[in-house]
Amino acid sequence: MIKTTTSQIAEILNTKLIGSGDTLIENISTDTRQAVENGLFFALKGEKFDAHDYVEKAIEQGCVALVVERELNVSVPQIVAADTRLALGELAKWLKAKLNPKTVAMTGSSGKTTVKEMVAKILQKLTACDDEVLYTFGNLNNELGVPLTLLRLTEKHKFAVVELGANHIGEIAYTTAIAQPDACLVNNVAAAHLEGFGSLAGVAQAKGEIYRGLKAGGTAIVNLAHYYPQWQQDIGNHDMQSFCYTGEDKDSYADFWAEDVELLLNGSRFTLHSPQGEIAINLPYLGEHNISNALAAASLAMAVGADLATIKAGLEQRSAVKGRLYPIEINQHLLLIDDSYNANVDSMKSAVSVLKNYPAFRIFAVGDMAELGKESAACHQEVADFVAQAGLDLVVSFGKESAVISQNEAYHFTDKAAMAEFLTQLILQKKAENQPLVLLAKGSRSQKMDELIAMLCQAFNVSF
Repeated sequence: MIKTTTSQIAEILNTKLIGSGDTLIENISTDTRQAVENGLFFALKGEKFDAHDYVEKAIEQGCVALVVERELNVSVPQIVAADTRLALGELAKWLKAKLNPKTVAMTGSSGKTTVKEMVAKILQKLTACDDEVLYTFGNLNNELGVPLTLLRLTEKHKFAVVELGANHIGEIAYTTAIAQPDACLVNNVAAAHLEGFGSLAGVAQAKGEIYRGLKAGGTAIVNLAHYYPQWQQDIGNHDMQSFCYTGEDKDSYADFWAEDVELLLNGSRFTLHSPQGEIAINLPYLGEHNISNALAAASLAMAVGADLATIKAGLEQRSAVKGRLYPIEINQHLLLIDDSYNANVDSMKSAVSVLKNYPAFRIFAVGDMAELGKESAACHQEVADFVAQAGLDLVVSFGKESAVISQNEAYHFTDKAAMAEFLTQLILQKKAENQPLVLLAKGSRSQKMDELIAMLCQAFNVSF
């Protein structure tokens, strides 16, 4: 956040100011648990909470002014808005427009965080200064997370890389209007959050909203393997480019595509084709699906000024993110892979495709997929069928609906500690037999399959 006074912020938000207009604001806060310096606290309200009840704590943490929906009896200036959530978005939109860094945005059912990390690495190579690239921290990609990300902008930032997520129609339309990207894409469309979207068509509709917020002269990028014609209405007259990786000849019809693909146990090698020419890439990300993610990242980065050499340098620098095919090498014979951040049908299949290629005893520890509504049973069965065809050595499951995936009552658990103990004993047995073993854990965030990884790491005295 750039230094701004309370009177300036009240004017930006077109709201009433109570108290001093000269109070200097340098940071934004929505969390009373975090200490800030010269902070402006937004008192957000939800179904089960009202931060207006905790503003004194925010003041104790260093906030020198408040954005509230009703006047409170406090000692600091108050900016009174009709809706503090919308006020947060308006301030972020103002700051983004004022500083105007080149901005890229991405959404999709899976892979968007990996694409974000790849693009950030490329643009950091382009600027030769990490601090000149702002990018979404963690999973702050919703209607609150996107504004909070953009409110971290300062004059030093030349680029912003913004991840947009959603669990209902209209959310991405809202956040992309705040982000105002110069280039954006939908990475893919899959059966995820169906409770909020109703159907796959609903998912496509929601993801396609990202194209509405493109700036004039911006570039809309589409994945030809997941392209929905109704997006054209949102894309309008903007320039459009494409990427595609299916492993088939039709990929070459895209602007960005991969050839001479070689899958490795620690990543892949391929030739990247682009409008600027072609270049060999050694990608240090596990799985075939990450080739598609790399094409997506390359297309976004090139749209805001990156050249092929910079793209290569960025893609070949791995940014390991816990929960996303994060490898933990216990010893030379034992590898754990934490892919626990989230799960849908497509990402489950991608994880299994990674696991099955290892020359080792392969264990898939799978948790339920959540938020699938009435399609849940069918989606779990689809994954079960795919897993059965993969020929893994062992599948263990955790939760309520994933038993169909392990297909063996003895290998289904409702207690994670019991699951960890079972796996620990099996791993010790394989170790005694000198047999290499790879275990991949995956499930929806609600299943917290990272806890299983943590338990196994603890059992073998490895930090996680």
